[in-house]
Amino acid sequence: MKSTSWIILASIFLMAGNASGAGIKDESDPWGSASKEKAQFFKAEDVSEETVKLTRKWHEVAAKAWGNYGPTEFWLVGKSAEAAEELNRKYCEVRKEKDPQLRLKDCLRRDYSFEDYVRDGGAGLNTRRDEHSDWSGFIITMAAKYPGPEEEDYKVVVLHEYFHVYQHAHIFSRKESDRNSRNQVNPWWAEGGAEYMAQLLYSRQKDVRPEYLKEKMRRKLRSLKDLKNGESIDEIPYGKRAMIAYDLGAWLIAYLIDRTSEEAYLKGFYADLNKEGFEGSFQKNFDMSSKKLLEDFHQKFLKLSPDEMLKILP
Repeated sequence: MKSTSWIILASIFLMAGNASGAGIKDESDPWGSASKEKAQFFKAEDVSEETVKLTRKWHEVAAKAWGNYGPTEFWLVGKSAEAAEELNRKYCEVRKEKDPQLRLKDCLRRDYSFEDYVRDGGAGLNTRRDEHSDWSGFIITMAAKYPGPEEEDYKVVVLHEYFHVYQHAHIFSRKESDRNSRNQVNPWWAEGGAEYMAQLLYSRQKDVRPEYLKEKMRRKLRSLKDLKNGESIDEIPYGKRAMIAYDLGAWLIAYLIDRTSEEAYLKGFYADLNKEGFEGSFQKNFDMSSKKLLEDFHQKFLKLSPDEMLKILP
């Protein structure tokens, strides 16, 4: 498995920032409310029905654990560039149908298309919610490599991408500045959370080997060697070194949950995020600032031996 492809592509469309004014939920807008509407699945011609079933299964695992948010679409890309091009046309037809004001030619000429997923592999979430579109929703793309559906990591990536849906479903505003203000620009928080929660949920499934989570989290500690002296993971942007923030960000979430609770993170923080903003919700639910958590994480926790760190995992 290529170590960085899917994890970097996973968040091409995730943007964030510091806390701003309180958001107000429009009660007539279903955004952010769990629903019974099932996700839609679209596939390229060379993608098997088995892959569709596999992806649907793991989406359902995630939705059962974290709530069913949407509307959500899955677009499954195979290995054929020609089939991806055909799927791309279908995608733009669906976009036009759901949002008539969208220009078909603009969709077809967008910067990153399904043909790129054939070449690069990976997975990605496109959160569609802004002031100019009639349709709001989540679009998840899964490629046929890095990881492929035959790999165990493919299941975890489906969970990872859906946790991003969970994160963004708890931010109601259509204004980009408001949405960005309730997350973090760099990947440490959103990606760390999606990665840890995906690995944690997968580890709890029947027939997953008992040591799975510790094996995966121990492997993530390899990124410690790439962390510069005095560098904090929240300073690392998306790009070539983003994997450090993904890996150690997952450990930061594990550390936070160990100090507080899974309930405080999953329910408390995200329930208050829209109203309180990032830092406000952080302090309300964790009784500390994000700065304090980061300081303790770097100055205390990361100084422990790997075996000591692993003891905090469930």
